[in-house]
Amino acid sequence: MSTWSGTKYEGPNKNEWFEGEGRFKFPNGVVYEGEFRKGEFHGKGALVYPNGGRYEATWERGYAVEGCYVFNDGLLYEDRNWQYVSQGDRRFYTEEMEGLQPAGKTLLTNEKVPPPIPKGTYDYGSGYFDPATEQIVSYDGKEVLGYVTEGEEKWIKDHCRKGFEDGSLPVEKNPDDPDLVPVSKSPEGGADSA
Repeated sequence: MSTWSGTKYEGPNKNEWFEGEGRFKFPNGVVYEGEFRKGEFHGKGALVYPNGGRYEATWERGYAVEGCYVFNDGLLYEDRNWQYVSQGDRRFYTEEMEGLQPAGKTLLTNEKVPPPIPKGTYDYGSGYFDPATEQIVSYDGKEVLGYVTEGEEKWIKDHCRKGFEDGSLPVEKNPDDPDLVPVSKSPEGGADSA
């Protein structure tokens, strides 16, 4: 490991260069797995992100010349005319792969069981947005992930799943944490967004 940069290389060396198949770990947790030539990414290789997503590419002298991003659930990102969760087709990837559920049991997120969020907050996808603190917080509530602009806050409130405060939705209380609302059901024929 390089003590000054926090990087780590595992693999063969040739003339003090990274050479052949290897792994290079960046300090932010991203790992390159693939071919090296004269110390640079060269040949087939992938950047693997901590969330499980991968950028798979062909590299030439350290530059990606052709590649694609694959999300951790296998969904391939397309940079042109991508139709995933578009105006014309609102299905999540899980629904594309496994089919739609009947009315009242449709997915609210790409997860079969969406993560519980506190009452009055909004599901942001990587955590929840708390309007009281104007923070995006990890689902476990232990880490502040960021802050939103006024425009982003409006979009979140208009489009994202909400942890409801009233009894208008069929929710099951979690006996271990009465402030969390597991949202495993939605009302018949409707969506549970604010």
